[in-house]
Amino acid sequence: MKKLIKAMKEKKDKGDKPSSIKDKRALSFSKKKTRKIASILVFGVMGISLLFNVIHFTKVQSIRNTVQASYNEIDEQMKGVEKGSLIESQRLVVYGDEFVRKYINLPAEEEGREQRTDDLKGYFVAGFDVNNLEDTSEFIGSRTTKSITFLDMERRSSHEAVVFYRIAYDITQVKEVEKEVKKTKGKGKDKKEVIEKVKENQDHVTNHQVEMAVPVITDGEGFAVTNNPSLTSSNVKSSIQHEVTELDGEEVTSKEIGAFNPFLTDFFTSFGISDEKLAFMGDLNKGLTNKVYEEHKISEAVKNHDIYTVRVNVTFREQETALSNRYFYELTIHEENGRLFVQSIH
Repeated sequence: MKKLIKAMKEKKDKGDKPSSIKDKRALSFSKKKTRKIASILVFGVMGISLLFNVIHFTKVQSIRNTVQASYNEIDEQMKGVEKGSLIESQRLVVYGDEFVRKYINLPAEEEGREQRTDDLKGYFVAGFDVNNLEDTSEFIGSRTTKSITFLDMERRSSHEAVVFYRIAYDITQVKEVEKEVKKTKGKGKDKKEVIEKVKENQDHVTNHQVEMAVPVITDGEGFAVTNNPSLTSSNVKSSIQHEVTELDGEEVTSKEIGAFNPFLTDFFTSFGISDEKLAFMGDLNKGLTNKVYEEHKISEAVKNHDIYTVRVNVTFREQETALSNRYFYELTIHEENGRLFVQSIH
């Protein structure tokens, strides 16, 4: 019996061995899978973290670039404002005036012309060839500025503009002319006068007036001419239909106008020479000088209560001459107790 029980235990133990191996294999497989999953999770987290870091860096860099671009744009705008302020300043007009005067004035002597060329280099942009401005090789004489008048300024950009001037100048050219002169030839009885033709140099002066456009650039600190000036032509005359606005008020009768005439005669007489009587007839510190009153004619007159508005054409003669001109005035006249007083005149 004991032997039988022992044999059965041994058989049972043998039957249990494969199950242990199976458990060991299952346990081993479970650990490998866990490690693999853990590794995937770790690397996944690291990858996601790296991705977010890249995205964050890209966004930060994009913001930095945007901010820097804004700073650059503001800086350029500020520079543009500074240049714009200079390109529209009175200094540009003065600079252009100086350039035009130096450009137009051309000395007769060679030394003066060379100095002019050197001076002009300082007005043009760097590298500009001032030797090709003109050809004076065959010109004997000079050119002199008489007057320079600023006309207009046309802005082309924040740092470029074209300045327009009207210039009057004289050209003095030395010309060889043929002249007849009397000469005495011979002696004693053979002495006689003959007429000979000789050549001599004479100055020939001509007057000129042009309009000139000068292209100018600025760096915010100064100016420079960018190219040769251009000759232009402008016409500011225009045929305009104009209707004179009627005065607002009650129409003045011919009798009232007749009463104004003696006062206006006295007033314009004093107004033409600014004498001491003027202050008693109008609210004026000073009138005209050396203008002799001749006559006046009222073209329109209205009244509002005791205030009269009068339009009048007045003829003044230049003192000590026979030259007369007619002028237009509009007066505001106050009447009080039969006394007239000019409140304004224009």
